[in-house]
Amino acid sequence: MFDVSFGELITISAVALIVIGPEKLPKVARTAGALLGRVQRFISTVKSDLDKEFQLAELAKVEAEIRAEASALSQTIHQPLEEAAQALSEPAPIQEIELAPAGPQGDLFAPPAAPPSGSRPDRR
Repeated sequence: MFDVSFGELITISAVALIVIGPEKLPKVARTAGALLGRVQRFISTVKSDLDKEFQLAELAKVEAEIRAEASALSQTIHQPLEEAAQALSEPAPIQEIELAPAGPQGDLFAPPAAPPSGSRPDRR
């Protein structure tokens, strides 16, 4: 974290021993260590929060892309269905139908004429 060499650490320790004194130095060292630990935890918490925010932003971007593709797919599916529904809702053109000629007496509901005698009925 800090670029401090071994010689600089010895110099800082000697000055601290002279200024603080040998009786209070262990207590000050413990306090400094506790503060340094708090700072490190705070920094790691900030880093993890930033990482979470970046991940959420990335997920939101991916979600937007997926929603856009789903919308395009939905449009691709629904457009032919709508065209088919529209085609089915339009009335079909009327076609002329040729009717078979009426029976021998001119009655449409008359039974068909009997086959000539001597012929065999058609079996299928």
